[in-house]
Amino acid sequence: MIKKLTLTLAGILVCYTMHAQYADETQDYQLQLKNYRKNVTRISVIGTSCVALAFLVDQPLNTWMQNNQGGAGDAISDVANVFGEKLLIVPAVGLSYGAGYVFKDEKLRSTSWNAIKAIATTAAATEIIKISLGRARPFVSEGAFEFDPFNGNDAYKSMPSGHVSLAFAAFTPYAETYSRWLYVAPASVAFARMYKNKHWLSDTVLGAGLGFLSGWMFTHHPRSNVQVSANGVVVFF
Repeated sequence: MIKKLTLTLAGILVCYTMHAQYADETQDYQLQLKNYRKNVTRISVIGTSCVALAFLVDQPLNTWMQNNQGGAGDAISDVANVFGEKLLIVPAVGLSYGAGYVFKDEKLRSTSWNAIKAIATTAAATEIIKISLGRARPFVSEGAFEFDPFNGNDAYKSMPSGHVSLAFAAFTPYAETYSRWLYVAPASVAFARMYKNKHWLSDTVLGAGLGFLSGWMFTHHPRSNVQVSANGVVVFF
């Protein structure tokens, strides 16, 4: 009788402890999620403001850059442009993900997976916005405020910059996880795209915002992608 009573009390104590721990974890998660959403909103507002301000200097900055071409600028832009090439970046991230498995490096694998998700999300958003806005590229010589929605021609797919959005989507998870000095790479892509007369400043700012926000959201979400709960499996994207 005493043995049964002891086991019952022990069971109740274990259940109470687990419930209390679950309640604490839930409360902590809700607080983290609240802060996460605040940061997402803050980043979105700042990014939108930067795009709006960039419109004001699109034309004069483009004119200045095209009038100040030189050997050093050519060399830098040629190298920097590579960091936004999907035929290089996408395979590189894929190899990074594979390396995480081969070397049993969970940090590298998780970071690479976040980069893959960011790239896919950003690529879809970028293409939709490009086609919807139909902004003329600088080399078309129609001015910074020429838009022809749903034109479909590549010359009218200036906004946002696909090279810049891809670069920021790919590099942000690594920069946030390892070193923020890595942001130099995607930032240099923005310079290269303007220098080569492919994009306006606001194109690169919007591209940077899309890629950064996507990479940041996947990297800093307070929970993993699949969370098992008492009610089943909850999938977080």
